[in-house]
Amino acid sequence: MPLLALCCLAAGLASPALASGKTMPQVTRLEANNGPADGGNAVTIRGVAFGGSSPVRSVSFGGKPAGRFTVTADTTIEAIAPPGDGEVEISVVNTRGETSPRVPVDRYAYDPPPSGPWLGLNGNSLTFLGPVDRFVEHGALYDRSDAVEWIAGETLAQGGRGLAASIKDGMIPDVTIEFAGYPGCSFHSQCLPTSDGAIAAYVDGFIATATEIRAKYPAAGIPFEAINEPWGYGSAGQYAAILASLLPAAARAGIPLTDIYAGAYEHGWVQDLYEAQPRLQSEIKGWYLHPYAGEREPDEGIASLPAIQAKMTSGQNNVIVSEIGFCAPDVNDAGDKCTGAPAQSRDSSEAAALLEGELKAALPFHQAGWLRALIVYSRNDGGWAMQLKGGALTAQGAAFERFAEAYG
Repeated sequence: MPLLALCCLAAGLASPALASGKTMPQVTRLEANNGPADGGNAVTIRGVAFGGSSPVRSVSFGGKPAGRFTVTADTTIEAIAPPGDGEVEISVVNTRGETSPRVPVDRYAYDPPPSGPWLGLNGNSLTFLGPVDRFVEHGALYDRSDAVEWIAGETLAQGGRGLAASIKDGMIPDVTIEFAGYPGCSFHSQCLPTSDGAIAAYVDGFIATATEIRAKYPAAGIPFEAINEPWGYGSAGQYAAILASLLPAAARAGIPLTDIYAGAYEHGWVQDLYEAQPRLQSEIKGWYLHPYAGEREPDEGIASLPAIQAKMTSGQNNVIVSEIGFCAPDVNDAGDKCTGAPAQSRDSSEAAALLEGELKAALPFHQAGWLRALIVYSRNDGGWAMQLKGGALTAQGAAFERFAEAYG
């Protein structure tokens, strides 16, 4: 066996090299890594050794033959996905009978049909706002706010008032579970738990808190975010170490991994997580995104979601956008507080128009099935969502209410 192949096999890596010197087929990238459950969408499969003297003779999605496929180059196959569900491996077989080795990048996710509520507010009646009834009536049911945020290990006896009130209001709390040092840590600080003991404490606390919440409210459909904006409190490697400990422990505890959402971000964050902990390429089953770099350029905001999703090798059919909205200087006398902030606007009218554009851009992703929830807020001090104190709607709130009435 060639030394290179021996090296790669010893390291536990799949190698396309054969003793004969020939190369076996291997998938290196999917363009369209997800699609509808009834199939029919086009998937471009990138890789090596698809043609030549032993071309690929079959393509399968989780063992089901592709609707049809064409080998267009030694490195490219155009395939039509068959019907399916969940996450599956795409494999190819050549005329020598050689099957492409399993690799994380060959994972394809079938999107669930859209069902139930998908819109929500960042804030509820226990924090800054007036009654949420008018939003709930229009189908904006998700609630993400300080009132439903928890510290790992916190019990219902210690907190829970906001959670109970949110559920009583007919909302679905999106619960962020933080590490113990989060309340005293400022953004752009290095304070994620990093020692084995600190990570274990967070993991144990997360599982205890999530388990108690799920037992108390089994029908609420509560998603759990693993730390808010981890990129602001440490490195991708540090967060990856936390997830690599949390996810298998949560699975052992009976918490569905599809209900645990890992933080995703632009600037290569997803790839950095995978590089730091390769097991995360298959273990993460849900993601939450904060696409608010500026939300004013063509590739920012909601428009950035497909490019981030394309880097995901699991969980790409289960995404939450948990913060979207614009800062209006004329709301709550924000003035220069909006200057330099992400997604600033000239005034509330522009903020409303910009938000409406983002909501319309997100609608096809929800209709495709992979965007589970989209949660909005105004980014103005004193009103995380779309209302002023006392309940009056801002211009963004009115635009959101109209959208929820039409598409919630």
